Amino acid sequence: MQENLTVARPYALAAFGFSVDEGDQTAWSTMLESLANATSHRDLQPLITHPKISKSQLKELLVEILGRQLNPHRENFLGALIDAGRLSLAPEISALFEQYKAAADGVVDVTVESAFEISDAEQERIATALRAKLGRQCKLSASVNPDLIGGAVIRVGDSVIDISLRGRLQALQQQLA
Repeated sequence: MQENLTVARPYALAAFGFSVDEGDQTAWSTMLESLANATSHRDLQPLITHPKISKSQLKELLVEILGRQLNPHRENFLGALIDAGRLSLAPEISALFEQYKAAADGVVDVTVESAFEISDAEQERIATALRAKLGRQCKLSASVNPDLIGGAVIRVGDSVIDISLRGRLQALQQQLA
């Protein structure tokens, strides 16, 4: 997964750059999401990698599927993905594009994984603290992971803040080894 993100990053940055140049991030976002959904669809996946389906046939099919969501720049981008054999990265490209769009809008995605359910009030306190520290709006999502034993793991972009009991026990184990 991490390797896919590394390979997808330049494509997402290029798409984001084009969207800024065109002044239409929403249209690019919609097209990339539709492309990600199409390439992830169980009926289309076998065609993407089928050796008897040419790149031009694949592009023709996707142009038909995406239809009005394409303009010349977005169609060229689609062609570049197909020519480079990177069409399978469409979901990662779309997700990274959304992160760049959110960052440009001053919003950062935050995930909080905790051992127990976090109340709405606690989520708001976490978001407020992170907003003060980061100077940006936080879009927070929370999940429960009982394996953490206690505490939480907070992910902000590529940064991880591990204040879980499991994390502390692992750190102690490494120190003693």
